[in-house]
Amino acid sequence: MNNLRASSSDVTNIHFNGAASEGKIRIFVVGHKDFSIDSMARMVEATGDNYTVSCVEPGDACMARFVATEPDVLMIQNEVLKEPLERFIHGIMHDYPNIRILVFGKDMDDEHLYRLVRAGVHGYINERMSGEHIQRALDAVVNGRNWIERHIMERFISTRHELDEVLENQFYEKIEQLCNSLTKRETEILCEVVKGLAIKQIAEQVHLSHQGVKMHLAKLFKKFNVANRNQLILAAFDEISPVEELSMLLRNGLQRSLDNNN
Repeated sequence: MNNLRASSSDVTNIHFNGAASEGKIRIFVVGHKDFSIDSMARMVEATGDNYTVSCVEPGDACMARFVATEPDVLMIQNEVLKEPLERFIHGIMHDYPNIRILVFGKDMDDEHLYRLVRAGVHGYINERMSGEHIQRALDAVVNGRNWIERHIMERFISTRHELDEVLENQFYEKIEQLCNSLTKRETEILCEVVKGLAIKQIAEQVHLSHQGVKMHLAKLFKKFNVANRNQLILAAFDEISPVEELSMLLRNGLQRSLDNNN
């Protein structure tokens, strides 16, 4: 986030709602003070009661305000982004792996949008979009999806390597989020469970007693709301998949294959 600091120390606070209420989505908007960003902030606030907005100019005070807000979503004006885009965005995501990023701006051509998505941006919106479009974009990225136009995604699909890279980054991002919800021991145990090891083998790998492994497994079962190790593995894959209900899709696909062969 240090990259958001401008060369000038003149920082203007455009709008600030204060700390978010319990259960609200916190949105941090960064952009140069003008009619467009002020309008964007008002539209975000008008989308409903689930959002609280902090809106500032990039500058020396931006980092402190960002840390104080602890946002779920960073909405950043395209004009604030610095080259190389990839390094700039990767820096933000490295420091704040759980943050969701929406870029907004005008006159963004397809090549620029393609670069944004490749760098890890979760979506983008045109400043001319309505409040309804903004709400849909926010709902998408907050719930772990991307807000990207079809023809931009088709470009990724046409190049398998690019698509694989994007999906891999999304997997690692979600794995990081998953690990943040687990203790170190629980993460170790889950890692061994995914390998298919028995309790005795897990105990040897993590240097715990059988009873200790069972205790941590019980905690994992409770956190994932499952009853056994097979269900735990499926639930973990569902948790990290960019596609919703991955295990359900797998089961449906297998059943469809069986039905077709009958």
